Amino acid sequence: MKILGIITEYNPFHNGHLYHLFKAKEITRADYVVAVMSGNFLQRGEPAIINKWTRTKMALNAGVDLIIELPFVFSTQDANGFAFGAVKLLDSLQITDYLCFGCETDNLDTLCSISNFLHIEPQKYKELIIYNSKNGYEFPRARSQALCEYHRKFGIDGLEKISTLELSKLLKYPNNILALEYIKHLLNLKSKIKPIAIKRMGASYHQKKIKGKISSATSIRNEILNNLSPPKTDLFMLNDKIKSTIPTSGFSVLERELREGRGPITLDSYRQSIFAILRRMSLDDISRIHGVTEGLENRIKKASLKSYTVEQLINSIKTRRYTRTKIQRIILHIMMNLSKEDITIFNKYGPLYARILGFSKKGKTLLRAIKKNSSTPLISKLSNYLRQTIFEENNHVRNRLVKMLDYDILATDIYVLGNKKPEDRVARLDFTHKIVIKKD
Repeated sequence: MKILGIITEYNPFHNGHLYHLFKAKEITRADYVVAVMSGNFLQRGEPAIINKWTRTKMALNAGVDLIIELPFVFSTQDANGFAFGAVKLLDSLQITDYLCFGCETDNLDTLCSISNFLHIEPQKYKELIIYNSKNGYEFPRARSQALCEYHRKFGIDGLEKISTLELSKLLKYPNNILALEYIKHLLNLKSKIKPIAIKRMGASYHQKKIKGKISSATSIRNEILNNLSPPKTDLFMLNDKIKSTIPTSGFSVLERELREGRGPITLDSYRQSIFAILRRMSLDDISRIHGVTEGLENRIKKASLKSYTVEQLINSIKTRRYTRTKIQRIILHIMMNLSKEDITIFNKYGPLYARILGFSKKGKTLLRAIKKNSSTPLISKLSNYLRQTIFEENNHVRNRLVKMLDYDILATDIYVLGNKKPEDRVARLDFTHKIVIKKD
């Protein structure tokens, strides 16, 4: 029995994801697919355009067998934190043979050589990062420059045929950065999971307009937002452009969800809440939030008093050093009151449970295998699980686990406030919403 693992957001599930899924199955000849998927808030610091259960249903319809939720405290971190949480969770299931990821190159030897270097982190490389950071560059750029400079001066094992220019180009793509982090954390964990790189097809990651049947998730989300503005009637239908980019098995699911007013959700859906929280918080309160460093709380506070849209707020805070994505993540962490102290603890242990979002008929086999092979708690019904943990002997472990879960629960409670219908804004869906089960 071969099991393929995927780390994903599916925001929303589109033809590019379907290609990746089929190609991964073809390469690995896997019998089953398990996906670790972000919940309602994502790595770029944005809410998912539709909720985690709807995205789960779209993925199950397309052929994924089991979907496990990546806890909020990892799904909204930078590439390193996101990859650590996802890889650690996938590895902890003790059933996965392969991790397949999409990136701009399928040269696994090159990716592994870079990841191995990042895993070792020579002292001179660390010094180059510090030097570049002092010049005001954000970390991804500082690291990229440090890698290229180190390679030019000293050379990196396995990259003898790769020029500095080629290395610099490779490090510009977000999916390549994530791929490097996945491999690095597989090495750190001494995992038995084998990495598989699949070259992306069709549109580039940053493409903003739909072009062809395989288009970027960004372009699809932009088209959905344009399709709904100005607001449509109850007879609303997604246009043919969008329809051409989404698998038939998932399109009706997406269209129904949007028709019923549960999406599309953006950061601006929480405009009033964001400004209310920021204007209430003191500078000390903001400084304790994960991601806020070097006096950034002053810029955030000042911008919150002068801005009246989320776009204005972000543009007033971001600089060459602090990117839009970083600021968006900080805004989410402010909404959730996610502290540096909590993140430090969570990053020490990684995900402490595997929360089931949905499974297919085949997925039941995976659940049995996880229960047999893994010591990681498998959570199906949240209320039952929390009642059971009351009797845990190790209070420290229980407290960390419950605190991590509390962030997931709060994330959903806040996320639903973006729904259009008042009755869809009721809290505690994590306790009442059923696991998505694909029976046929």
